Amino acid sequence: MDRYDASHDHYCYPGSSVLKNKLNIQDMDDLEAAERDITAITVNRVQYVAPPYSLDNLKQLHHLLFSDLYEWAGNIRSVDISKGGTRFCTCARIEVEASKIFASLQKKNWLGALDKDAFCGGLAEYYCELNMIHPFREGNGRVQRILFEHLALSAGYELDWATVSQEEWVRANIDGVNVNYGPMKDIFERIVTLC
Repeated sequence: MDRYDASHDHYCYPGSSVLKNKLNIQDMDDLEAAERDITAITVNRVQYVAPPYSLDNLKQLHHLLFSDLYEWAGNIRSVDISKGGTRFCTCARIEVEASKIFASLQKKNWLGALDKDAFCGGLAEYYCELNMIHPFREGNGRVQRILFEHLALSAGYELDWATVSQEEWVRANIDGVNVNYGPMKDIFERIVTLC
């Protein structure tokens, strides 16, 4: 189930790009299906958490979602990864860089008391920046979307992902790598509503 390029990856079965898992599934398609099925259940364990947020919140969410499948759930990755032409934060800098992002969000009062336009702009920028950290070997997107749902709720907004296509989402994230937050802001402007 490896969508990432990682050299010397101890997370995968030898000679394979399939992540080691508690079910010993060694077929990528089967593991992807199991992961979808399991996280559809484990997401119900998640409870809303108000700010302040930190990397620890992401780790807790990741553990809740993925601990039934992966031994390393909730732990920061220990290999460097890339996807396509995008290199994510080196594993040695994850904690430092994530702390900077959360400290900046805190200085901006977790994007509270903003009108919708300003909120969506801030949400887009911080989503793209945090996405570049990619702290886990797998499951980053799901965990980050949940955290941002909590962030939105704390600011008086809700997110409805139903109308966001996979293609549109991937494109907006790629644009965000190049510090073009416009497409991500466009998505948030469409899916953000007042609570």
